[in-house]
Amino acid sequence: MSVVRIHRAGAAHATTIALTCALTVACGDDDGASATAGLTSADATAGPTGAGATQASAGTSGGGTAGPTGASDSSDSTAGGSTETTGTIYDVGNPMTGGDTDGCNPMGDAVLSGTVHAPNGALPISGALVYVTQDEPTIPQTVYCSECVDLPCGTPHAFTGPDGSFALGVPPGAHNLVVRKGQFMRVSPIDAAPGDNPLGPAVTDLPAHNSPPTAEYIPRIALALGDHDRLENGLAKLGLADTVIEDYAEEVAAGTEQFDIWDNSPGRDFPGAKGSFELLLTSYELMEQYHIIFVPCTMQAGEYPAVFDDPVARENVQNWVANGGKLYVADWSNELVTAAFPQYQTFWQRKDSETIPQWADDPTADLGHYDPLGTVLDPELEAWLDALPDELKDINPLNDPQGAPYPVIEGLPALQTVYAYSGIREVHPVLVDDGMGGQVDVGHKVWIEGWGSETWGVPPPEGQHPLTVTGEYGCGRVLFTAYHTVEGGGYVGLTPQELVLMYLILEIGICQVPFNPPV
Repeated sequence: MSVVRIHRAGAAHATTIALTCALTVACGDDDGASATAGLTSADATAGPTGAGATQASAGTSGGGTAGPTGASDSSDSTAGGSTETTGTIYDVGNPMTGGDTDGCNPMGDAVLSGTVHAPNGALPISGALVYVTQDEPTIPQTVYCSECVDLPCGTPHAFTGPDGSFALGVPPGAHNLVVRKGQFMRVSPIDAAPGDNPLGPAVTDLPAHNSPPTAEYIPRIALALGDHDRLENGLAKLGLADTVIEDYAEEVAAGTEQFDIWDNSPGRDFPGAKGSFELLLTSYELMEQYHIIFVPCTMQAGEYPAVFDDPVARENVQNWVANGGKLYVADWSNELVTAAFPQYQTFWQRKDSETIPQWADDPTADLGHYDPLGTVLDPELEAWLDALPDELKDINPLNDPQGAPYPVIEGLPALQTVYAYSGIREVHPVLVDDGMGGQVDVGHKVWIEGWGSETWGVPPPEGQHPLTVTGEYGCGRVLFTAYHTVEGGGYVGLTPQELVLMYLILEIGICQVPFNPPV
């Protein structure tokens, strides 16, 4: 038996070499699981959302750790969001929707070019904002409202294409190069010479750890440990931890993770966990230390953590999202979305099945396993998936040739998903005041939809249903997937639905208009 450890913080080629070595030496019999430059919209640090946002209540539980892994000292903050004093920071909301800003985007004689990758050095990043400035932008180290503003006229800037590449003309001389997508940001001093200036991954790739003193920023992440959905492995493969490959299973190397794990699993333990997930949700002071909270699938069908019914926890979740937090929830943890954001969606329940008689009176939204063929509805997501290198579209060469094959990216917009265990029956319009006498819909955007289940009869097999959705709530966002992201069996590489999640992790971090939450 051979074990290969992959150190994700190094250059991109180190990961490639390590994976190649793993293929050469690893063996085992575990079965695999089946399976531009145009817009100047940007973001600035702001306080809490508008008048409609309620103040967050303090939790009733004490104890716990002071803050996230790898964090620098936090500035004083309140339950209403970050109150740090920082310079303006910029980020694009959507590079495809801007007006003609060529007059505000001078093209200098020094041409910077490169490719922006995720922290793992391999996954290209689409729609990242690249610009030069004499300032030193920062990102608040607690939850904050990322509100869109304009880049100053005259700021040279570009957005990466679907393949992560960019070219940017700037005046020759010394600059700070800013590479940013969502709450990932790297600021690097450069000296641009006239002519071509190809840039390497040390200044173009998104950082793998949070280090404000060296101008490297990643979101502060809390992960609720799941029984079934091993999302810690997915985040590690994104580059937020080292991984270990053993018998065709690539898993997080405990102790290297650049995110905090909170215990939400009756059947699993993780060394170094911060405490119970109940403790986190019932203490706003702990929640506000994070930009993103992941709640993957856990427990058994019809079961869910009692804290989801706690009104203190529910109010804390709502206020945290309203103040800029990004919440990800998967399949059998759907009860948290129902408790905190019921007006955004309706879930299929077991009793809706016409196939399983014993489900006739069962109101749970935790369904049986089905593998829906999905359709990608968002054109930018589809373009990014299509532009991925072939070795990222198909991980089967990295895995056990005797095991069941994993889905591959081909035939877009079709996308095979696996391990769905819940279903969204309907996404609802959620109308809020737009501040100009009208209303705007902040309800779910459907990124991927897919067919229902012939086996269970729910979702009904004759129609397509939302599988991946995001909605806005105040200054934050909620992301839900009807499927596991990372199945517990273990494998090398990122499956198509993991790739989608990696895309959306960055996408939900971009700026937005901070409409008041619905009442």
